Amino acid sequence: MEKRVNLLFVCVRNRVRSPFSEFIFRKMLKEKKEGLDDRIKVCSVGFFPPVLRDRLADLRISLPEPIFGTSMSEATEEELRKRGFDAPAGWTSRELAPDDVENSRLIIISLPQQKEELLKLFPEARHKVFTLREMAGRDQPLVNEIFSNFPLDDTFWWYCEENPAYVSNMLLDLEEALIEAFPKILRQLGVGNTEKFTTTTLSS
Repeated sequence: MEKRVNLLFVCVRNRVRSPFSEFIFRKMLKEKKEGLDDRIKVCSVGFFPPVLRDRLADLRISLPEPIFGTSMSEATEEELRKRGFDAPAGWTSRELAPDDVENSRLIIISLPQQKEELLKLFPEARHKVFTLREMAGRDQPLVNEIFSNFPLDDTFWWYCEENPAYVSNMLLDLEEALIEAFPKILRQLGVGNTEKFTTTTLSS
């Protein structure tokens, strides 16, 4: 039996973007790529880069406690329910570990700053770490990359993770980017053909 390859999605706290990507991408594989869901293991983790910690500290924005080991955001769970499935009972966020980097064929990360910081720690992974924007071939930033969207006070984390309007808009943009990136992701993983999705595929 062919060995499964690992695809890893990474955001900051593994509560919104990366778990959403994990579940949506699994659905894409299962519904439109027969057999590929058995050949690709999709996971997600969080990586809180020092550059973001420092910027938030400069702005006197408190860090959430705990940073990891928490439930998925309620707004994210709601967006997943709209798409037909629930988060598994007992699901908790998880921090990136060295084994995750070593064992993944492809790592798709949310922010350019995260990519830079991650590659400082794991320079040997340069060939397999990409932002979602890179994989989607977009020139303009995704909604989640635009820092000026966020309130720079202690409502920062609630806005990023739980504000229904923001999370819904951001995850819709992320979902569209995943659809655009799908053929390139498969090529990078070295599996399957590169049949394209359309914006209506996941609801068909």
